[in-house]
Amino acid sequence: MTNRPALRAAAAGALLLPVALLATGCSAFDAVAHHQKSLSFADRAALEEGWDGEQNWIPADAEKIEGTASTTASDTVLLLRSAQELDPAVCAETSRRSAPNYVVSGAPDVYKIDTVFACGSWTVARTDDGWLGWTPNSPDEAAESPRS
Repeated sequence: MTNRPALRAAAAGALLLPVALLATGCSAFDAVAHHQKSLSFADRAALEEGWDGEQNWIPADAEKIEGTASTTASDTVLLLRSAQELDPAVCAETSRRSAPNYVVSGAPDVYKIDTVFACGSWTVARTDDGWLGWTPNSPDEAAESPRS
């Protein structure tokens, strides 16, 4: 009889985990099951305040920043709107040799892109209304970056 309360508590805990994941939405499930989290920022200032990843390639006018980041590694992909060019002191044009590990809704098919920008550990591709960036990139791309 002394095992019954412990058994009930264990069963209740096992039932509460899926309920908690459902109640908090898909992002909590993704973080636990897929080791990734969604990123969403209104603009560059919000990104700087809410995310500690490398940001030096992101133009000052960036807005509607969406992406996915690993919760266990540096793998990240960001899609953003921007009318500005990339800073040539940070990014250099090169041949694409890598691809993002995650897909962001609305992003172009990177396998149809031949030329990208190497921005340190990030590879950045032009989109119709801004930029798509991912990290890590290939060592060959990183070597092309002005800050390599």
